[in-house]
Amino acid sequence: MEVTYNSTVDGLRETLASTASSDSVEGILLLAAPDEELLSDDFESVLRALDVPIFGGIFPEILYQGDRKDTGALTVGLSTTPDVTTVTDLSDPTTTFRDELDPDLPAKGYETAFVFVDTYATNVEEFIEALFRTYSVELNFLGGGAGTVDGDQRPVLFTNEGVIEDGAVIATLREPIKIGVNHGWQEIAGPFRVTEAEGSTLSTLDGKPAFSVYGEAIGEAAGETVTKKNFFESAKSYLFGISRMAAEQIVRDPYRVAADGSMTCFGEMPEGEFVTVLQGDPDSLVAAAQAAHDHALSGARRPDALCVFDCVSRMLYLDEEFDRELDAVRSETLPLFGALTIGEIANDGSGHLDYYNKTAVVGALSDV
Repeated sequence: MEVTYNSTVDGLRETLASTASSDSVEGILLLAAPDEELLSDDFESVLRALDVPIFGGIFPEILYQGDRKDTGALTVGLSTTPDVTTVTDLSDPTTTFRDELDPDLPAKGYETAFVFVDTYATNVEEFIEALFRTYSVELNFLGGGAGTVDGDQRPVLFTNEGVIEDGAVIATLREPIKIGVNHGWQEIAGPFRVTEAEGSTLSTLDGKPAFSVYGEAIGEAAGETVTKKNFFESAKSYLFGISRMAAEQIVRDPYRVAADGSMTCFGEMPEGEFVTVLQGDPDSLVAAAQAAHDHALSGARRPDALCVFDCVSRMLYLDEEFDRELDAVRSETLPLFGALTIGEIANDGSGHLDYYNKTAVVGALSDV
């Protein structure tokens, strides 16, 4: 595995060409921070000219050797050939995602799948469900939502056809991976039943406007007053958790409140589910990242590298203490690469595939 960081797009062009021409490279994973030059016709022509499969995305920041980079790109040369599938029109309700997927990949010996989605596409949850229904636990998945934190949808996914938006890229490998998934947020109120919701918009809990229930719960449990004015700051500390049997709750990160008291989250809020209000602190989040790291390395077969997808909103919440989280997922002997994502995609080989928020995902890669 060859991992190269370039601070400029000019340097990236040269690295992509040299990496693709290397005899030991059969595919390329490309992770980049936002840069308008990446959307130019000139750069897309570089991607189209590559004679090896390429996949990846543009993220708020990238991670290299355990450090954050808000500029530049990582080129990861893979010694094995990935099977790459591109799904377009992710927001089109008529798209049949399972028709786009090859159900025979596990039978062909594939074990690991990188998955990147346009985080602002409207049918991400349906796509993730289609992946699980097609492959169940026969593949281990890791990846996340690509995009920028400004909320604007734009081309963010790298393929051999260029840079695409409103889509998903799945790259499967025959080599194994061990994955750790943890978030560290703790329940402080609930459960509350989701009585009205559509997609990622949560309208009512227990028949009452969602924001009023959310605010009252935080006031009673933590003694804080949450208003629509201070919501953005409060939401960094207080999240929703979707209950699961005998497993850590799935975090949903609220980011908008409407005049009618409905709340919009990153990720679907299914009607009929039970949710709780979660709170975290730096110590619990860092401990969770450490647990994800330790779980990934436990039992991993001769790991060669660590791949980390950590939520950008964890970084915003932890602020200066995010360096502690990076220290928790570093290894003294293994190279580390990854990205700060807007939503994380993972399973652990034994449970359901999920689309997470504010969660740390660590993968220990072998023989890639």
